Amino acid sequence: GPERGPLLVQGLTLGGLRCSVIRDSLLVEGEHSMDLRTKGAAGAPTFNITAAITNKTIVLAMGKEGVHGGCVNKKCYEMANHLRRS
Repeated sequence: GPERGPLLVQGLTLGGLRCSVIRDSLLVEGEHSMDLRTKGAAGAPTFNITAAITNKTIVLAMGKEGVHGGCVNKKCYEMANHLRRS
């Protein structure tokens, strides 16, 4: 697959928000998800984001301030899994 090292080190921009990659399982069979955290300016809140892929879609879920990343991941995974079965 493509070299993913720079993505993990430099992060990415999603919808204008700079993000750090927390966990990259996009290419892992049965998971197909990536957990991110926004990079807030000094004192600004940060948010957890999960991206999950299906054959035809990318599902994005962003938690509110203070919501644990595991909760966001679970909801995003469930939605993507539902779309895969449909």
